[in-house]
Amino acid sequence: MPDIYTPQWYDALQSLLNRNPEVEKNAPRGPLKVLAEIRGDGPSPYLTKDDRLYFVVQLHDGKCVEYRQVAEPPPRREFDFLFEVPASVFEGVAAGSVDPIGAGLKGTIRITGDMRILIRHADLVNVLHRVYATEVETSWPKGRPPYAPA
Repeated sequence: MPDIYTPQWYDALQSLLNRNPEVEKNAPRGPLKVLAEIRGDGPSPYLTKDDRLYFVVQLHDGKCVEYRQVAEPPPRREFDFLFEVPASVFEGVAAGSVDPIGAGLKGTIRITGDMRILIRHADLVNVLHRVYATEVETSWPKGRPPYAPA
């Protein structure tokens, strides 16, 4: 059971994505590259309010070819989508207690990119949420969301 935000956790997610036939079925053909910026927001015990964490997810023909944290964000123009997510929201998604589609529609998750592609592949978002919420066994050494209000 890897701890959240560790290389082992990212590796486990990549492996799960590649074993899940629903990911391959619902992902767009060709490359799709995503940058996620996780922002410390106060409630999260994993990132302080000023912390930023970045990770890259790259799919190609339905297979996850890259899923890793990066120290500095690469140039934004290299990505099809950018997701800016408060840490407590991302951790809630990872724990299965936050719906990423609902959070995106409310603007809690800020999304930059061609929304037509995202809408066309909404089933992929649902599959990814299921993988996070039910398939990866995440260890929460500082506590599991949802967090008590500060």
